[in-house]
Amino acid sequence: MTIAMKKFRYHCITVLLLLITVGSTVTALSATLSSNKNIVILGGTGRIGTAIATHLIRRSSSLPSYNRIILVGRNAEQGGESVQEVLDATSEFSSDINSFGVEFQSISDVWDAKQLSPLFHDAAAVIHTAGPYHNRCPIPLRTAIESKVPVYVDVSDPLPYLDSSLELNEEAISAGTKALVAAGAFPGMSNLMAMEAAGSLPPGRQIVDSGFNYFTAGLGGSGDVNLYITNLGFGDDMPQYENGKLNYFKALTGKLLGQVDFFTDSESIMAKRVGSQQVFSWPFPEAATVARELQIKGRSHAAMGTAPEVWNFMLGLLVDIVPRAWWRNEQFSQFMADFSQPLVKATDKWLQLSSPDGVGETHAMRIDVTAEDSNGDGDLFVSTIVQGHESFRQDDDARKQMIEKLTSTPGTIDYSGPIVRRKANGATVGPNKMDEVLRSIDL
Repeated sequence: MTIAMKKFRYHCITVLLLLITVGSTVTALSATLSSNKNIVILGGTGRIGTAIATHLIRRSSSLPSYNRIILVGRNAEQGGESVQEVLDATSEFSSDINSFGVEFQSISDVWDAKQLSPLFHDAAAVIHTAGPYHNRCPIPLRTAIESKVPVYVDVSDPLPYLDSSLELNEEAISAGTKALVAAGAFPGMSNLMAMEAAGSLPPGRQIVDSGFNYFTAGLGGSGDVNLYITNLGFGDDMPQYENGKLNYFKALTGKLLGQVDFFTDSESIMAKRVGSQQVFSWPFPEAATVARELQIKGRSHAAMGTAPEVWNFMLGLLVDIVPRAWWRNEQFSQFMADFSQPLVKATDKWLQLSSPDGVGETHAMRIDVTAEDSNGDGDLFVSTIVQGHESFRQDDDARKQMIEKLTSTPGTIDYSGPIVRRKANGATVGPNKMDEVLRSIDL
């Protein structure tokens, strides 16, 4: 397995991604390595980077012995603080800390192969969390392959970046590099859930639609850069399938699509904790990649919402007012992120104080996959999976094992598993105003 999940070319928003990234890395390292080498974390001073380092140390009994975990970033002062943060968070694992060693390495550009090559020379694994990946080429992946790094993991999301990464598959095979791209919550775990939903439908039926809906309460603990990434996405065309063909809708990204039920049972914990939420279209790649893999004949979509609900309407209004080209401008998107950051942090604090668990970082996913019924009247089978959390490939056994591990992590509040229902022709699957919005825009 090289560019892992190759068939499912997978914006990670939640800290759940670190659990997936760590799980994938630990599995690959445990299976293939035994010598003393380094684990290199690009973006190691960010919230995801330090969390990954912490989790790796806490799970070190599953790993071979390593010399160092190297946190890579630009700012030396921040690097020192990040190393201390990891050591403080893992102080109860003192014996494992001695075997690992955590240090900081400063480089000016994580997209410069000349600076990366020396770091990758003795690396057992490279974990790349230094987004955004917007308008970039997969230089860290290529450098890891050229350096014959055994394991590479990233949390990339733009569709062009993923396609460019997958073009390196044969080179990765030759170098012996196992690479997992877009190894986040969404895209990433969401793709596995979609394949699981599809696999639960009656066999031999034509897949019609695939839908991905996500929810995060506030910023969700994923770091300030997420605001910037979200803003950049508002300037992109929305990739999604219509009538079985991939289209790029110029005016769809950021459009409010109506309500989505993040539950399948009105009495469930998800109905109480998340309920129905407004969502807006956002260019997640899985609307294209999973639809392509499933060879759907209908529509795909990907959308997200946040809390409090006023944020969704504010974003929808801004997207309608501000030209798309402005959002694509990195300086403008960064300005908007910096401007909104204090408001978002205040909201996060309010959510923390008002949430029943005192965490305030609830995340949810709803995945729907439909297939034709054989009765000839156009009815559909709909397979739905709902997953919620506080703070996955074609091989059935491997997929189920990964989903079981990921959905049993501390903080998981619900995982419904595939629920298959029959729906009449024309019944709504996904956001309740999707058809209305598509009719209103210039396709």
